[in-house]
Amino acid sequence: MNIISLLKIKFQKQNIKNFFTLLSGSVGSQIIIFVCTPILTRLFSEEIFGIYVLYSSSILLLKTISTLNYEIAIVLPKRNKDAINILILNFIILTCFFLFLTALIYTFHNQILTLLNIERMGIFIYFIPLGVFLSSVISVLNYWNNRMNSFKNIALGTISRATTLSSSQIIVGISIYNFIGLIPGLLIGQITNLIVIIKLSFKSYTQLKHHISLNRIFFLAKKYKDIPLFNTLLSFTETLSNELPVLLITKYFGLAPAAFYGLAQKLTKTPIAIIGNSANQIFVNNASQIFNKQGNLYQFVTKSYKHLFLTSLPIYLLLFIISFFLKFIFGKEWEEVGIFVRIIIPWLLLTFINTPIGSIVVILNKQKEFLLYEIILLTARFLCIYAGYIMYNNILVSLIYLSSIGFLFGIFCFFYFIRISKPNNI
Repeated sequence: MNIISLLKIKFQKQNIKNFFTLLSGSVGSQIIIFVCTPILTRLFSEEIFGIYVLYSSSILLLKTISTLNYEIAIVLPKRNKDAINILILNFIILTCFFLFLTALIYTFHNQILTLLNIERMGIFIYFIPLGVFLSSVISVLNYWNNRMNSFKNIALGTISRATTLSSSQIIVGISIYNFIGLIPGLLIGQITNLIVIIKLSFKSYTQLKHHISLNRIFFLAKKYKDIPLFNTLLSFTETLSNELPVLLITKYFGLAPAAFYGLAQKLTKTPIAIIGNSANQIFVNNASQIFNKQGNLYQFVTKSYKHLFLTSLPIYLLLFIISFFLKFIFGKEWEEVGIFVRIIIPWLLLTFINTPIGSIVVILNKQKEFLLYEIILLTARFLCIYAGYIMYNNILVSLIYLSSIGFLFGIFCFFYFIRISKPNNI
């Protein structure tokens, strides 16, 4: 049975439409990025790619605390007039964080560069607050459009970002300004995405602006206080755990290995970006509705797992085969990327399966319980990279340890998500 048929089994008629709307945006954007990547690897050095990977990891990490994760709460209330107040709450928190982060980086930029051994990142550290701000606003508005079932807006925004990001990076690469690297193109892509999604969804929140109330904002902030209390720390720990390899590889092995790892991770995470993230948007929407209506969440979770697993097998088998030919795709200087891909595939296959289901932790308010898992995983990943460095000074050994730990913890997540979705555990 092909992937499309499996996905049609998974969702009801309206959900099929929503899923494939999101999927079209993800597929389109990832195809654009993937087609352009072999061009970029020939235009920019491994060091420039390493700086880009490090910058992107910093954005992802800081984004998890920029709104205290209150964007998740946008889809939770039953009434849209409450959701609009949570939307404004997100913007208030984000603005405060942006100002704080800007002041912090401008004051301590030299110390930060020295601590992380990333002096070669140089002036681009000053663009981190802007990158975090743009990424966070886009995320908040995507959750709003999710709630309003405006999945087409999300898809169009995603495609517009990929198009302008990739084209801008190529233009810079072939110009005399090649030395400024890949980061300006990323910022241009984010700005384009933001403009598109604001324009498309402007009417949906202006219609509710008369419901905005400072008292209501404070009330809802208190009502959903468990999200910043537990989920923000959980999300930060989870993201730090995911991005820690980039930071540690840069510190211990240099920018070039970090670039190889970043490109390998990007390739193996493409299915997550295409299918997993689209499925996640739908899963959050439907799981929230099932939970609010006291429906059979366990059945929905198990069916989702079944079809995600069947979908993942042919995709990651194809990636394994492709990994042997990456030197022809990206250039002979990037041959080592194929080895990295083969090492981390087992780990990221389970990540693909678990990613959409992971939002059940927030829906069932299990953040505090799941936090211990993330702390243990974070510690284990640090020890994996450090052991490979201190004992063997070998990046491949570190990656083998890292992938093995990721695979084992992924199996644990699978059984944990199944268990907490059972009626007697809700």
